[in-house]
Amino acid sequence: MTDAARHTEQESCATGKEALPCTCLRLRRIARQITNLYDAALARNGVSIVTYAVLSQLAREESLTLSALAERVGTDRTTLSRTVERMRHAELVETAPGDDRRERRLSLTPHGRTTVEAARRSWRETAAELEERYGAGRLASLHELLADLERVAADEAEGR
Repeated sequence: MTDAARHTEQESCATGKEALPCTCLRLRRIARQITNLYDAALARNGVSIVTYAVLSQLAREESLTLSALAERVGTDRTTLSRTVERMRHAELVETAPGDDRRERRLSLTPHGRTTVEAARRSWRETAAELEERYGAGRLASLHELLADLERVAADEAEGR
């Protein structure tokens, strides 16, 4: 980052000016806005974007431990355990013994399978609307930039 960009970033985060490019605050704000967009579309299926992410992952992999699921969904295990508990009470997921006595494996119930299929249609419609409004090429470029930013953040977290 150039000195000028770093100064602008620091100044915007310190003063809270919305027009200036504070990366962290802007990413958090847009993440909330996009989450709200998807949550509104998925609400008719009785799920949120977080619940949908869990359902989709379990639909792809059948049976996962909570730790493996958290890694794939990109969240921490503690937060995910609360989400999974609500999903279990809603009869979307079930648990079964794992490879050892401490391990529990999560999988979809029949209701979970029906729900994820219905929700997938809502998710696809929302993704298509977003692509139409933003542009397929611009969205693909954004995905590339976000993937690069994720790698940089991961490297920073690992102390590289």
